[in-house]
Amino acid sequence: MQKPLKSLPLLAIDLRPFLTPFESGVTVYLAAMVREIKKAGIFDLDLFYQARKKSQRISKIFPEARFIPCSNTIFHLKCLFGLPALPSKYFPQRPDAIWLPDRLPFYRSKIPLFMTIHDFVPEEFSGTLSFKSLIWHKIFSLHRLLGLCSGVLVPSLSIGYSPRIKGIPSEVTYEGANLLGGRGKRPNGFNLGKGDFFLSISPMDPRKRLKWVFFAAEKFPRAHFVIAGNKQEDKRFRFFRRPTLPNLHFLGEITEEEKLWLLKNAVALLALSEYEGFDLPVLEAVKAKCQVIMSGIPVHIELYKRATVVNSADELFGAIYLALQNKKYVKKLLIRPRGKYTWEGAAKRASLFFLRVLFNKN
Repeated sequence: MQKPLKSLPLLAIDLRPFLTPFESGVTVYLAAMVREIKKAGIFDLDLFYQARKKSQRISKIFPEARFIPCSNTIFHLKCLFGLPALPSKYFPQRPDAIWLPDRLPFYRSKIPLFMTIHDFVPEEFSGTLSFKSLIWHKIFSLHRLLGLCSGVLVPSLSIGYSPRIKGIPSEVTYEGANLLGGRGKRPNGFNLGKGDFFLSISPMDPRKRLKWVFFAAEKFPRAHFVIAGNKQEDKRFRFFRRPTLPNLHFLGEITEEEKLWLLKNAVALLALSEYEGFDLPVLEAVKAKCQVIMSGIPVHIELYKRATVVNSADELFGAIYLALQNKKYVKKLLIRPRGKYTWEGAAKRASLFFLRVLFNKN
């Protein structure tokens, strides 16, 4: 008589980051990781989210996702009084672990809980948050949330080395990047051609140092500068002033095909952030063979070698000047990653980390 096959461990994944109306690094990360974890076949998955109404966006991405009709506001208000346990019928089948792919959803549960911390923006760059987010992160501090966790996933060593995570099992996964093949698709109404512009992919976020790009546009009036990825639904930076210059072009949200076209045709990507947890556009630029001028922040130094690093607006002006004057210099801007980053690799590392903590294996 054949022995019955053992069922796989059940991993519950909270999909609430998809409730935001715009694409972000977190949602790109979550979609890719869930798909790769499904492919790996190490876990059975319970995909779920809670909200007042069903989300068409989530249903489209993951039709099997389970909807829990529950007001997040009421749920969070209840959590003000000691972070209560989850309702008894929250899960149809008790999972072996819960994964929160961002720090926003949170619970108190006897079920092992894993959380992904993408960056320390709320702690280090609170000025870039909305008023609601400021209140949220003040009440539910990272220190308090970590007290509920069995393990933490981080995208890079720059985050993992933080003393805030010490004492809790953690794993560096590194995010991957999968670009579409081919040449991409020119954005509608965009008239600049190959090698005619410098590119920045970022919202109107003060920590992205877009003012450096604005200054560069003033200093080099014959060069063109394109800023893409301004999320129309994101109202946090609606008061961010942007100049009106003939050589400064603003594109709103762009598709993956349009992003690929821009990366393949730009003189260089300007990745000038004051702080990042990973900075996925840089890796996408590497895969598209787009040159990069980047800020000398810890995560850039950690992940890339032979990079063109700038630490001030003046150094940026010098790099742009050399790129405009010397095509050989542009070739030198082509950076190399220090490792191999794929979504498949990130998902496998995460899955094995979950198992290691669950079964107390070193």
